[in-house]
Amino acid sequence: MVVVVLFPGWSGNSPRQNFSLLRKHLEMIPGVKVETIDYLDKKGKFIKLRTKKSALEYAEEAEANLDRIMNSYPEGTKIIGVGHSLGAIILRILVIRGYEFDELVFAAGPFKGYSKKMILLLPLALILRIKLFFELFPGSKFLKINNLPISGFYIGSIIDEKVPLESAIPKGTFYQYILDSCGHDMFPQKDEEVEKSAIPVVVRIVEKHVKKQQ
Repeated sequence: MVVVVLFPGWSGNSPRQNFSLLRKHLEMIPGVKVETIDYLDKKGKFIKLRTKKSALEYAEEAEANLDRIMNSYPEGTKIIGVGHSLGAIILRILVIRGYEFDELVFAAGPFKGYSKKMILLLPLALILRIKLFFELFPGSKFLKINNLPISGFYIGSIIDEKVPLESAIPKGTFYQYILDSCGHDMFPQKDEEVEKSAIPVVVRIVEKHVKKQQ
């Protein structure tokens, strides 16, 4: 069995909702089970404006959920971690902490920070005291500390207005997928958008691991 653990991004929708179509395509592969890490403590609208914890605090929330998932499967089960945006940062933190995955996929992760356009939101972030905004600020101390080289597949888009390509795919990464037909929302919820999204990329990566087990 191959278990794909999904780490959602920092979204205003339900984290489980964001990956619904990706989950559907992955579960069509025989022998694949999909789990979603729910680490955000807020639900509903305007989550970005209501998240007050730091990335490390959210990683602790994700860690408790991940422990439960990993302990529910027999030893030898292949585990693939897939993180999108902030979820990629959370996944990376957990890997640095010692969690082992058989494969890693980082999609649109702001490893070097978000786009400079986002800096326009600085006054609002100061008023609302949103820690994540400052941690993901380009050149922040947090990003420098948590930027150890980690092997895996890195997915970025040249038309992503939130996370620049050089941030999503840092220098020195070996497995790279560069998209040019979708932006930051790489995992859509509409069937007609699948072909141009990151869903086929993740499906191919997972399929390779399934074939190795056969």
